Amino acid sequence: MTSPADGVGEDNVIGLSALLDRKDSFKDLGVVMDEKLTFRDHIHDKINKAYAMLGIIKRNFNYLTISSFVLLYKSMVRSH
Repeated sequence: MTSPADGVGEDNVIGLSALLDRKDSFKDLGVVMDEKLTFRDHIHDKINKAYAMLGIIKRNFNYLTISSFVLLYKSMVRSH
């Protein structure tokens, strides 16, 4: 049992009787999971991020050698 001097009492406990909101998906440690515990949303997010990085490379680096493009691709696109 806690005493009022501890700063923790029955009045200070929050969330024990609160209702939790239902969500379609959640992110934990950088991994997006849905209510069926599949990785569909996570994979979709990663693909979109990779395409965004590829678009940045294509727009900003028009005159690249093949070796420079491969280096940028491996470091910026494939890492996502």
